[in-house]
Amino acid sequence: MTDRSFPDPRVTPAGPTHDRVYRRIIRRETNASRAGAVVVAMLVALVVAVAAVFAAALVLLDQRVPGIDPRDVVDGAVGAPEGLDTTIVIGTAAIVALVGLVFLAQGLLPQRRPRHAMSSDRLAVVVDDEVLASAAARAARSATRLGPDAAVGTVGRRTVDVVLRPAAGVDVPAVAATEAVTAEFAAIEASPALAARVRVQPTGRVDG
Repeated sequence: MTDRSFPDPRVTPAGPTHDRVYRRIIRRETNASRAGAVVVAMLVALVVAVAAVFAAALVLLDQRVPGIDPRDVVDGAVGAPEGLDTTIVIGTAAIVALVGLVFLAQGLLPQRRPRHAMSSDRLAVVVDDEVLASAAARAARSATRLGPDAAVGTVGRRTVDVVLRPAAGVDVPAVAATEAVTAEFAAIEASPALAARVRVQPTGRVDG
């Protein structure tokens, strides 16, 4: 009989580098990429820059596109606010400001994916909110002995909501269901932490 000794996989050297890598992985998996917004913004800026450079080159070379004089276009753009209706100017400025705010919000605000991280000493674990919602519904059903379709769970950023739909005339221990869901998520140790809320639908189901 051969004795083979392997390092315990549960014992993994942890340190600042280890923690930084895991935090970076979890952040990448729980936040949506801003690449799309960045690409759109860069394309808009590129089109505007190319148009400005093209117009400036035509003016400097004293050239003109057939039917269009760049000098007239520039002069018209400079004097446009004075010759246009105030409503049009304000509306155009509002649209430009709104587009700028959208791009600014895309760049600054976190775009969260429907996922939560789980506590682990060895791995960076990320779970979809749908899986957590199913776990909450299952825990509530186990505590109340309801059927498979009698509990529905939804997971938000910091809350997990479970709606119980018992058959008509059946009393459901909502407190026991809340405790069961709370214990389930205390064991999971999701991050950010989730507070359990259990509601019983006032109108019971009529099972046919």
